[in-house]
Amino acid sequence: MAKVNKKDLERQYRRLKKQSRQEVEASMDRVARAAGLQVLRGAQDRAPASPGGGLLQASLIIGNKHNIFDLVLRGMRAEITVGTSLEYARYVEEGFTQRPGQFVPGYWDDEKFVYVPGYPAGMVLKGKRIPGVRYLARSEAEVESIMDELVAEELENLARRLFPDG
Repeated sequence: MAKVNKKDLERQYRRLKKQSRQEVEASMDRVARAAGLQVLRGAQDRAPASPGGGLLQASLIIGNKHNIFDLVLRGMRAEITVGTSLEYARYVEEGFTQRPGQFVPGYWDDEKFVYVPGYPAGMVLKGKRIPGVRYLARSEAEVESIMDELVAEELENLARRLFPDG
């Protein structure tokens, strides 16, 4: 009959418990980063690009203004942020109402108005509502709809790492 050492079993249990906690946290990290990157890509695809560049698209980042990934682990929840440091981005996302009578410097190029600060000519706004593009909200909703798939895939990988023989 095989002898079982209770202390060895307890030691193995503590080791597995510690290892599994670290693996779960690493898995949460991977899911949060994958979701954040998908939101970022979707927002960059949906954000309007001006003919001269696409400053808004290029300014979208994960984390803070220094482009460092900002992962915050809180208990069993991982959070990651996607955003931009451009002040006007909120108005593109949410929309705005023009101030009637406001002068905007620039010129018309075919059917499109080109804003040029300090230009002597321009247009006077009538005060209409400009709807938001919702580039971030739409991207977030899209990722939320596939979040179960991202988590399920990561859980399968986690089980393979924790129980390679099973």
